[in-house]
Amino acid sequence: MLSARASRLRDWALFAAAASLPAICVGVLGLRALSNEADGARREVALGLSTASARLSGALDQATDRAAAALAALPSHGAPDAVAAALSRIAPPFAAPVLLAPDRSVLLPPQAAPPAAPAPEGCAALARAAAGPDAEARPGARRDFLARCAEARSPAGRWLWPVLALDAAGGGAVSVDQRAVAVWLEAHAAGLSEAERKATALEVDAALAGEPRERARAALAAPRAERDALVAELRRGGVDAALRARPDARGLVTWRAGASAGTLRALPDGRSAGFVIHAGSLAGWLRGDARPLSPDVRADVLAGAAGRAPVAPEVGGAPAALLTIAPELAVRLSPADPAAVERHAARGKRLLVGVGAAATALALGLAALLFARMRAARRSSELRTDFVAAVSHELRTPIASVRMLSELLEEGRLAPDEHREVFEALGRESRRLGETVERLLGFSRMMAGRAATGRAPARVAEAVAASIDTFEERNPEMPRVVRELDPAAEASIDAGQIQLAVDNLLANALKYAPLAAPYRVRVARERGGVAIAVEDRGPGVARRDQRRIFEPFERADDRLSRAVSGSGIGLSLVRHVARAHGGSARVDSEPGRGAAFTLWIPGPRGPKEQTP
Repeated sequence: MLSARASRLRDWALFAAAASLPAICVGVLGLRALSNEADGARREVALGLSTASARLSGALDQATDRAAAALAALPSHGAPDAVAAALSRIAPPFAAPVLLAPDRSVLLPPQAAPPAAPAPEGCAALARAAAGPDAEARPGARRDFLARCAEARSPAGRWLWPVLALDAAGGGAVSVDQRAVAVWLEAHAAGLSEAERKATALEVDAALAGEPRERARAALAAPRAERDALVAELRRGGVDAALRARPDARGLVTWRAGASAGTLRALPDGRSAGFVIHAGSLAGWLRGDARPLSPDVRADVLAGAAGRAPVAPEVGGAPAALLTIAPELAVRLSPADPAAVERHAARGKRLLVGVGAAATALALGLAALLFARMRAARRSSELRTDFVAAVSHELRTPIASVRMLSELLEEGRLAPDEHREVFEALGRESRRLGETVERLLGFSRMMAGRAATGRAPARVAEAVAASIDTFEERNPEMPRVVRELDPAAEASIDAGQIQLAVDNLLANALKYAPLAAPYRVRVARERGGVAIAVEDRGPGVARRDQRRIFEPFERADDRLSRAVSGSGIGLSLVRHVARAHGGSARVDSEPGRGAAFTLWIPGPRGPKEQTP
């Protein structure tokens, strides 16, 4: 059997679950709708990228076919400059024109020009002295070499200046400005071989620091000259094997190998002319303004291992499309803002969470209000039922006594000497019945707001003393009430209402603390008014019930209250009397130490007042 508290908690939990279930269902459906919307947006983006890939592929094929037709119509004879100019005109914008000598060396693009200023005379001797065994001569030779020989190379063709400069910048016997090393590398990095680049990069990390090191790293990481990249791709792409293949009817040889693709035509003098598509040329075209892609599509050139990807990977969670140019060369198309779809989905989720939380809170709040009202209505119904039962019990007892005594008198079954005792009992029970009815009528008038108090300045102690006298007459077996009445305490009161309140307080003490007599009634001036207190030494009132017991039909929820019959309106009448006089009612109590019920009313106002 659940306790009252456990039952309330269970009811609240069940009601909260029932109220939040629709909000949870709506939230789940909303998340599913957002997920479907995000999937639809991804499919739309993927479709757009597929369309862009098809458009780009068509543009590449059309431009390649036109360039191949123009290459087939190229005159068979001509000076190298004329052939180079013609190739530059017919090559597609995404390809590099190429002219090969009979030995397969590259004539177009042309070789980079050699350094304009050779190293001054004596640099070789200074280099030998700077690396020689004479420790005293080395510092001076190094200073002179670094000052005069920036363009000197070793017999093997390796640059010498950065080797000595980086050694000096790293803390050698000769000091050198690190910014000067960075400036030299920015000017000469394009001419360094791959091996020189790698060795110099290691020395830069060890010798330089701060801004000079970052500048030197950037210079060494810059791509090599366009011609070097083209030559490397031709070698990797197997152009020799392509030229040995059988040409088509137009005399053209087309290949797709490695990270390059292109078309060549063998000229009668042994040269080969054509165009080559490689990572550098393709990236330059895609970065330009002539690319056939919308601004919201990003194009990345993948070469080498990345270009061999069998499927298009996602970029930032967004779909991507892959256009293959050669076995190791591809173009990946992705949204310019890959996170836009995810941000839109995340924004929708945050909005849904906010709306769902607000809707859930609103639903729970409304459900809680409705549930509280339902519980209050049920509680009120229960209290009214208990009230009717209690009132019926209070009325039935005196009515039964009056009827029994009347029947005894009517039937003449009493001796003459017993008549006086029966008449006294009839009067007592009649007064009890009248007081109960009057109390109920007074309560109903107060609850309906129709009760009026005719107040006038008076001595409060006199009205209270009259109530105490009436109580002692009704209960002659009880000890006398202890009186502490200040005769000078005056207030503007309705004496009948005050007596009704004191009667109810004494009756309440008799009900709940019959063995805690004598009771103490105190009248004293307090806070500019008059306080009327009725004290007992009974079981007391728990703190959680001290405010509730002044409500209509409410009683303390304990075994003592359930064992004592009552209507639950006595203390409510006391509070109504106090409010009708502009005052208040309170109880000061601790369990096991009795209770003191205090009715406070303000001081006198005028000769006579009517207050509804």
